[in-house]
Amino acid sequence: MGNMPMALNVQMVLSENKLIGEKIVTPRIVNQQTLDYDTFCDYLAQGSTVTAADVSAVMKQLEKNIPLILGLNAKIVASPDGLTFRPTVKGSITQSQLKAKLTQRKADYMAAGNTTAAEKINVNRELLASDLATSDLTACIVIDMPKKWDTRFQQSVEFRRIVKGLVIEESTGGGSGSGGTDEGIEDLPPIIDGEESGGSEGGGSEGGDEDMGTIE
Repeated sequence: MGNMPMALNVQMVLSENKLIGEKIVTPRIVNQQTLDYDTFCDYLAQGSTVTAADVSAVMKQLEKNIPLILGLNAKIVASPDGLTFRPTVKGSITQSQLKAKLTQRKADYMAAGNTTAAEKINVNRELLASDLATSDLTACIVIDMPKKWDTRFQQSVEFRRIVKGLVIEESTGGGSGSGGTDEGIEDLPPIIDGEESGGSEGGGSEGGDEDMGTIE
């Protein structure tokens, strides 16, 4: 498959942050490529005695069994460096949501002609822990990435600054890679989240965005 390019194409975005009341510049990754499943298996099989079909078989077993093991209330350490899959739970209820739920329940009793049960419901009572039912919860999977992986990734890539389809700035060090075009960027929403934008912590902005268009 050859050496994969090790350059992250980033575009600088200028936006107005209404929370802090000032402008902020954040990066976002553009021209992001996709490594499909078959190519990924072939890539993992390189330099080993297993074939891409062997890798695919193992990956399919992981896909099948990881959710089942997590469903046993266990977490899975899936790599020597500590790649971890673990179950988590989401869900909440607020005082106002409780009131709306009780109001609806009272209205249902009244509509059914059960006035006795309706009168017993206090829609203004204080929220209790038991008001959050298990039916309100959602099970999710969390993946904890090893810090070593993050360090290796940072050491293997360089940044190429993209403005209107041209590479106008290239960092030094790290791996080498080819540039790209900025085709389709105008249709992309601004991405200023730290995880997707290459580690920036300036998120939370609102308002329009535009490319800086200058080299600092």
